[in-house]
Amino acid sequence: MLSVLKNIKIGVFLSFVNLLIQGTGFLVQNFIAKNLGNERYGFFGILQNDFMIFSAVADFGMATLILAFFAKRATQGKLFVNILQLRFFASLFTAGLMFAFVFLVRRHHPIFFAELIMIPGLILQHAFFDWYFTCASFWKKLLISKILHTCSYASIMAIALIYFRIESIEGIALCMVLSALPAWAFGVSNAFNRKLFKFTKRTIKFIALMYKAALPYALASLASFAYLPAGLYFVDSFASSTYLSAYNFANKLIVLASGLMVHFISSSLISLHKTNDGKIHIKDQLLFFLFIAVVCLPIFLFPHKILQVLFFAAPWTNEVLKASSEILQLLTLSLLFQAIRLPYISMLLKEKQVWKYVSFIAIGGLCNIIGCFLGISFYGVEKTALFVLSGEIVFTAILAYDAFRQKKYAF
Repeated sequence: MLSVLKNIKIGVFLSFVNLLIQGTGFLVQNFIAKNLGNERYGFFGILQNDFMIFSAVADFGMATLILAFFAKRATQGKLFVNILQLRFFASLFTAGLMFAFVFLVRRHHPIFFAELIMIPGLILQHAFFDWYFTCASFWKKLLISKILHTCSYASIMAIALIYFRIESIEGIALCMVLSALPAWAFGVSNAFNRKLFKFTKRTIKFIALMYKAALPYALASLASFAYLPAGLYFVDSFASSTYLSAYNFANKLIVLASGLMVHFISSSLISLHKTNDGKIHIKDQLLFFLFIAVVCLPIFLFPHKILQVLFFAAPWTNEVLKASSEILQLLTLSLLFQAIRLPYISMLLKEKQVWKYVSFIAIGGLCNIIGCFLGISFYGVEKTALFVLSGEIVFTAILAYDAFRQKKYAF
């Protein structure tokens, strides 16, 4: 009982810190929605989703791997140069992949030119050098980098959206890329090395080994996009732009909340590593589920009020607000499934059963895509929010069965 209360306490603290950082971004989303209107705001959600996926491809689980494998050694000598080369190579390679994707898939989509503008952002990301500050324990510099990005992002987007009132997706995309430059330049000033441009056989071998080691973590990260984000792509393919916008409002809130749930997994892992307990305690699991359910209760009861308060600048209409409220209620069930899964995932990661975790999340993601496609085909795109939960159900059931089969439960 005390363990789960400690997990909640640590998770709430980490989530609160993360909320402070993301708060500025969420505030900016309000004015983006206001300037773009309900017809185009949904397309902007697709643009951000695409960029998030390619950012995950560029990272490929390397940030976690570098910290876990090398820690402070990653900032010294030849290893530092090799890691820097690895990060730049991954970003440049992914930029090439995104360029091909844009021309093959988005050629006739309204966000085609905006996607092209966002490609350099894969290299100029504000968080590009976070691994360096973290491994070297340069916490003040990491904080400076975050504050620098927050200030530049807030000021540039405020000037663009409020003063100049930019109403094009392409213009907003360009401002987002430019706003990352100050923090990226700060990272370069601290972590740049001229030997970066000297590729050797050692560099190639190192990159190959790191990709091999990071593969399971990368696959798990990429498989997660087959869950909630998949619904947005189905709506984009089969629904009107207005309904896409309504779905995007609800989806953004749930994706943000899902990101915060990761911190609870982290706190749970910290607690598990401090004990030799290899059991999943039903009482603790139930208590955490009830905690998340209570937090989600206002969303179930007053979804329209939540949306109007958080997206206060959005151009709401009765049609869009009604549709978005219904979608938000259904998507919130995803958070409850995530609460159930938390102890199973933490246990798998503690026991280093990464490939089992990857296979489970991949099966759930595949079932989610199939479920969405079949459900929309028979019942219409308006039920997407319901069908997008199919993967959540399958993934949770697989984890629960695996724990039951291995007799992991305890009261």
